[in-house]
Amino acid sequence: MEFCRVLVEAHAHCSTIYVAGILADGAATRAEDVIRSLPDDTGVVRVDLRAVDLVDPGAFVRIARALNDWRDSRRGKVTIEFPYRSQRSEPRHLRLVDQPITSGMAVSTAMS
Repeated sequence: MEFCRVLVEAHAHCSTIYVAGILADGAATRAEDVIRSLPDDTGVVRVDLRAVDLVDPGAFVRIARALNDWRDSRRGKVTIEFPYRSQRSEPRHLRLVDQPITSGMAVSTAMS
């Protein structure tokens, strides 16, 4: 049974590594192997973790270190898309219904 999936999509100078499922040692090892095997003309690496359900912090650190090493040795650029659940949501404003106005303004409700 496979608990993770690591796929790579590569173009002329950019590669995207997709990780789905559980980000644990197996996924980290696969991602590290992909990062090490990228062609020399790759200038940008993007890691997409949006389909990850569970993250082992140690596995994430391994991938981050591999990306840092790749970036430093190639002078490339790296981006990471984090799982949906870890992204900050838009702040929602609390709106209470039928609350009296307390800003000092009088409200008149005239009946005709």
